[in-house]
Amino acid sequence: MNTLEGIRCHSCSNKSLCFFSTLSEEESAFLAHHKREVTYKAGETLYKQGTSSQYLIFLLSGMAKVFIEGDDRKAFILQLVKPFAFLDFPAIFDKDQLYRSSVAVVDSTACLVDIDAFKSIILSNKTHLPNLIRYFNQIQHHYTSRLVNVLYKNMEARIADALLYLVNEVYYNRSFRLDLSRKDLAELAGMSKESTSRILTQLKDQEIIRVKGKQMEVLDKKYLEQLSKLG
Repeated sequence: MNTLEGIRCHSCSNKSLCFFSTLSEEESAFLAHHKREVTYKAGETLYKQGTSSQYLIFLLSGMAKVFIEGDDRKAFILQLVKPFAFLDFPAIFDKDQLYRSSVAVVDSTACLVDIDAFKSIILSNKTHLPNLIRYFNQIQHHYTSRLVNVLYKNMEARIADALLYLVNEVYYNRSFRLDLSRKDLAELAGMSKESTSRILTQLKDQEIIRVKGKQMEVLDKKYLEQLSKLG
């Protein structure tokens, strides 16, 4: 983890996408003194389940996975986070506890915001609370939907959901370079690596998808959508 120079938010070309875009000039100046920019290499841990955190982590570039760690080193990926979004939220009013883990999928850059400074802004200006609550609700809705799909869908439907998630919400294209490992893809679908490889091979043989090295293309999206719906 390497610390870079401080971020100049007023000159950021992506300011409108930032959670803090609605802050006043005074609040922005205050926050500028309580944050720093950090780089992470692919595979580096951004935060660890079961620990506490002094920072909120806002992704500026790259990609990171947010996941639940279970027994026997098993994990379930809840979300792939891309710029410009927070990497989850610790329980900021409950000992700043972290209930999930996050690891950089590719080389990434993030803004680390001091939690106490963030709390100070939120508590002193209640107009920011609706945005915070809305953000919490969106995260929890996404996580709940992911968990429900794993609980009630068969393996083929889970793979279909994972592929559709990559197409619709991560790469925004049917053809993409898959930055995830096969283990990551299995954890995204809530399955074993062996079952994931088997079903992907079947989809490849049926010409539903095309795979060449790290390059993947969804050839029949409607088939995957039907598979997801019936699963």
